[in-house]
Amino acid sequence: MRDFNNYLLHLEKLISYKTVCGKPLPNAPFGEQNSLCLNYFLNLAKSFGFETINYDNYIGEVFFGTGEEVGIIGHIDVVPTGLGWETDPFTLTEKDGVLYGRGVCDDKAPLLSCLYALKELKESGLSVNKKFRLFVGTDEETGWRDIDYLNTKTTVPEFGFSPDGDFPLSYAEKGIAYVNFSINSLKNFADIKGGTVINAVCDYATAQPLIKVDENELKKFGLALNDEGLIVSKGKSAHGSVPHLGKNAIKPLFEYFLSQGEDVKQVLDYIFYDKLEVGKLKTEQGYLTFSPNLISEKDGVITIKCDCRFPAPLEQKDFLPYFEKFNLNVKTSIKHPSVMVEKTGSFVQTLLGAYNEITGETAQPVSMGGSTFARAFSKGCSFGPKFVGQVDNIHDANEQVSIENLLTAYKIYKKAIFDLASR
Repeated sequence: MRDFNNYLLHLEKLISYKTVCGKPLPNAPFGEQNSLCLNYFLNLAKSFGFETINYDNYIGEVFFGTGEEVGIIGHIDVVPTGLGWETDPFTLTEKDGVLYGRGVCDDKAPLLSCLYALKELKESGLSVNKKFRLFVGTDEETGWRDIDYLNTKTTVPEFGFSPDGDFPLSYAEKGIAYVNFSINSLKNFADIKGGTVINAVCDYATAQPLIKVDENELKKFGLALNDEGLIVSKGKSAHGSVPHLGKNAIKPLFEYFLSQGEDVKQVLDYIFYDKLEVGKLKTEQGYLTFSPNLISEKDGVITIKCDCRFPAPLEQKDFLPYFEKFNLNVKTSIKHPSVMVEKTGSFVQTLLGAYNEITGETAQPVSMGGSTFARAFSKGCSFGPKFVGQVDNIHDANEQVSIENLLTAYKIYKKAIFDLASR
C-alpha cells in the first residue's frame, strides 16, 4: 500500500468513533457517533476526489467510473465492547505487529482498504469500464435498517461483494427463517423458559414444577432443582447456523415432561428427533439446519422459536410443507432468502483469481450458513478479510488483525478491483 501511514491515521480516526448503535437523534438515526463516523468516511472519500451520497445518515455511497455497476458494501457500526480488553477498544493500538481496536476486522479496516484500492485505481489512469458503488452501512450489527432505507432511495447493483466474511470467498449463503411452534401449557409444569437469542443454541432452560418431583428421576435426564425450586437444564451454546456444535437445553426438559405423562411427544418427535427428516433436505450448499433456541410461556401457550437455515436455492415453499405436518401450531417468517452466485461465473472467478494470485493458493469458493451484507446484492459474495487460521475474535475483547494480514488482504482487494474494472 503506497499510503500506509496515511491509511493508519485514517483508520485510527475511524476506530475512535464509538459506533455502537445509539439513541436515535435528529439526523442521526442510529446515534450521533454513527453519523459522525459516516460523515468522516464520506468526507475522506471526497478528499480523494470521489463523488458521494449521504442517504440521510442511514447509509452512504461512494462512486467512481461508468459502465456496468459493481457493488461493494461494508459497515462502520460495531458491536458493544464487552469486558476483557487489554487496550482501549476505541484507540487503534499496535503491539508486536498486531493492530487492536473495535472495528479493525469488523468492518472499518476492510471497508477503508476497499476505499484505498479504489483510490489507487482512480489515480492509475487505467481505462475503467465499470461503475463502482461503495456503500457505507451504519446498522449492520443491529437490524439492517440502513439497507431497508437504501432500498427506498435507489437500486443497487446486481453483483457485488462485502469485505466482511472469510477468504477465499463465499459464493452462497443459506437463507434464514424463523419458525415458531406453539402448544397449550402443560398440566404439571409452568413458566417454562430458556434461551437468550434466536440465533444461538439454548444453553439454559427452566420450568416451575406444580407437583412434587423426584430428584433422582431428574438426574436421569441431566436435570436438577435449584434453590428456588425450579427445574434447571444446562446445555452448551453454539451459533444457530451450526447447532450440532452445541447441546440444546430444551430437549431434556421435554424428555422429562414426557416421562411424567405430559402430552409432548409430537414436540420431541418433530422438533427434536426430526421424524420427518427435514434436516436431510440438501443442495450443493449443504443441509438445512433447524435449531429450537428460545422457549417461553404466556397466557396458557408455550412457544418454541426456531432458527432455520435453508441452503440455496431452496425457498420457503420447499420446506414449509414439512413444518405444517408437525401437528403443532406453526408460524414462519423469512428473515433473509438464500443467496447463490454462479461458482464458475466471471464475477466469482475474478474475485477468486485475485485471492489465488496474491496468496499462491488454488482455493475454491465456499458457502456459509451465516449472514453478511453481501445479501444486499442479488448476486453477492462475502470476500475476506479473515484468513483461515486467523484469530477470530471480531465480536469479542481484543479484536485484532496482524499488519501482515491487513496488507495481504489489501493486495487482494486491489487486485480484484483492478481486474473487475477491465473485465
